[in-house]
Amino acid sequence: MKNLPIRIGILLVLALMSLALWSAIGANWFNARSADQGFEDFYRISSERIQPAKDLQNAFTANRLWMAVAHRNFLQGDTASVVAALDRAAEALKVVSAVNEKNKDSAGNNAWPEVTRLAEQYGSLLSQYTELSTSAAAGLLRGDESIYLANIDRRGQLSTQADEVVVEFFRLMDQASLEVLAQAQDRLQLAGTITVALLVLSLLVIPVCWLYLSRHVMRPLRDAGQAVARIASGDLTQRIEVDSRNEIGQLLAALRQMQDSLGRVVSQVLHGVDEINTGAAEIAQGNHDLSRRTEEQAASLEETAASMEELASTVRQNADNARQADQLASTSMDVASRGGNVVSEVVTTMDDISESSNRIAEIVSVIDGIAFQTNILALNAAVEAARAGEQGKGFAVVAGEVRSLAQRSAQAAKEIKSLIEESASRVQVGSSQVQRAGQTMRDIVDAVKRVTDIMAEIAAASQEQSTGIEQVNHAITQMDAVTQQNAALVEESAAAASSLEEQARQLRQAVSVFKVSDAAPVVQAPSLRHDAVLLPA
Repeated sequence: MKNLPIRIGILLVLALMSLALWSAIGANWFNARSADQGFEDFYRISSERIQPAKDLQNAFTANRLWMAVAHRNFLQGDTASVVAALDRAAEALKVVSAVNEKNKDSAGNNAWPEVTRLAEQYGSLLSQYTELSTSAAAGLLRGDESIYLANIDRRGQLSTQADEVVVEFFRLMDQASLEVLAQAQDRLQLAGTITVALLVLSLLVIPVCWLYLSRHVMRPLRDAGQAVARIASGDLTQRIEVDSRNEIGQLLAALRQMQDSLGRVVSQVLHGVDEINTGAAEIAQGNHDLSRRTEEQAASLEETAASMEELASTVRQNADNARQADQLASTSMDVASRGGNVVSEVVTTMDDISESSNRIAEIVSVIDGIAFQTNILALNAAVEAARAGEQGKGFAVVAGEVRSLAQRSAQAAKEIKSLIEESASRVQVGSSQVQRAGQTMRDIVDAVKRVTDIMAEIAAASQEQSTGIEQVNHAITQMDAVTQQNAALVEESAAAASSLEEQARQLRQAVSVFKVSDAAPVVQAPSLRHDAVLLPA
């Protein structure tokens, strides 16, 4: 028993307890299952029969009511109301038929033959009831009240028989519930007897299990606890004795191995702490130098960032000036365009004036021709008057006046024509000059447009330069922030090195509480010293 594995002993105890427990559970489960099966059968039959019976009663009541309403309407001669009432009665019969079919489908699943017999009998009565109700309704529809009354009387007899079947069914349900309850009580009593027997058996097994666990588990565990307490207090000098090969013996052997390993680790820690102190001091010095150079680099970056900010401000100002110049050039182009349009209108007006002058010149030429012809006619009239002698003397005077007027008209027409030709010549010269002015304005507009395009390109280039400088400035700002962060990290690293040195001191102080035997081997700890690598400033 001393070397019996603890797991086997515990398994035996658990097996006995489990056997008793499962026996009780099995007995109770069997009894509960049997009782549950009885209640389930009772509930299933009740749910399959009682609720349909209630539905049938409601459907019967509705059918009888609507048939009575139809008969009353028939007696009153209201044919439409008769048809409506018979439709409602037919709907109630559909419910009766549906429940009857459902009862037929589930009749073979009943555990009680008597219930099946009653269900079949009740279904036969329902079928006859449905046929009689249908025949009575058909009699009313045909107007034959005698058929209706005969079928209603027979249907009343069937209703009485159906009620008797329902009463018998509920009596069987009451009897079945009493039987199920009695069976459940018997099974409950059997389960209680089995449980008491298993409880008595457990009371006999428990002392035996307690004796075994006390000698072979609890006492060795107490010895192991004392050994662990000595190790926790720092005493690594007392050797742990192992006198069994079970799990407790393996635990004590592992504790002894742990004690030996812990002694070696403590020795290594004591030697390694000195190396950590030296390495931490070197790291702290290197971090100090790196921090100083990082701060110098951060200062240079700040100066560069300030210069880039000034340059960015200048470029932004140039970009603003270029945009303003672009706007002014656009305004000048608009003004020049309007001037070109005005000159074009003047050219059009001068062309119209020139055309009008030409038409006036043509009219004056016509007047000159008329005056010339009038002069010839007056000359002919004077010749004829001279031939007439004294009789044509007055006519000669008139012809002379007409000739004088014709000559003056011709002279005036010549002067007007001369003036118009001179004006037309001047208008043509002015039109030519206006056309040259219009071409000049178009050239000015084209030049201003080219200037506007160039200014727009200059503004866009200035904007791109401003954006690029802002990006460079942002990058330098980020570099400055990163440098500041690096400086902070270096300071944190220096603080961590100092903390590491302090922790090494505290670790040495903490390990010094262990008492190590002289036989414990000492292993040289690996050196933590490394050459410090400093970043260039």
